Amino acid sequence: MKTLIYRHLLLFIKSPINIILSFLSSLVILSLYFLFIRDFTIKAVADYGFLSNLNNLFVDKLMTSGLLIVIGATSVLSIIFIFVKDNYNSIIKDFRITPISYIKIIYSYFLASFIISMIITIISYIGIEIFFILHYDYHSSLRVIISSLFIITLSNIIATLLILIISIKLNNFNSFSTFQTLYGVVIGFFTGVYIPIGYYPEIIRNIFFYFPLCQTTSILRNIQTSSITTDILNHYPTNTHHILYETFGIHLTFNNNLISIQKQIYMLFIVIILLNLIIIFIINFNRYKK
Repeated sequence: MKTLIYRHLLLFIKSPINIILSFLSSLVILSLYFLFIRDFTIKAVADYGFLSNLNNLFVDKLMTSGLLIVIGATSVLSIIFIFVKDNYNSIIKDFRITPISYIKIIYSYFLASFIISMIITIISYIGIEIFFILHYDYHSSLRVIISSLFIITLSNIIATLLILIISIKLNNFNSFSTFQTLYGVVIGFFTGVYIPIGYYPEIIRNIFFYFPLCQTTSILRNIQTSSITTDILNHYPTNTHHILYETFGIHLTFNNNLISIQKQIYMLFIVIILLNLIIIFIINFNRYKK
């Protein structure tokens, strides 16, 4: 299995276009943010009555948190594409001649994709932290960094499992390319990166609530902005605090009920278990069909 993981990683590294595209999607989203979304969001915070010299820092932390989730979710596509290619060219059938079980072959792609997504996301996270140090002289605490990496890890595991499940059912390049394009467009909306989650109608917010990466974005935003929001909200009545938290996706609600971070994390672990069970079921079902 280690040999297969190494093989997938080597194929990824050998193609410079894979590395370029992995970072290019992040740069595109970052450019969209600074060109179109940032000023709108800063103005929106002020329009809700929260006026502070920390507003710019708050919004940048808010949006880069969402960006990190999107980077992790999209960077897995390159190696999953290798899986689709291997499947289409029947290379996986050659692997099955070896003593390695089919489930290990499938999970070798999962682990390779997860490793790449973590490397790219961590590099992006370091770059973002350097930006905040240089631009705002703002240093994240060790607790915030560790907590953030934990949530990023969970998010990347879920994103990799989700895309792997979909790719198992897609057996040609055109279908996967169409999925990549669609996924790249909607992921920013589902995580509240393009439009703050509180701007959507309640029915849409309830639908997005079931998308696990919306959960990870919310938790990461909570971690990243905790001390900043405390400083901002110290000057405002307690009964107005929920407006800032819920409008900008720091807290998630379902049917107007606030969902605690602890419950969200429990849900994420349940999702990981369910996604693994789905993969095992699909593998066994395909084996039975053959």
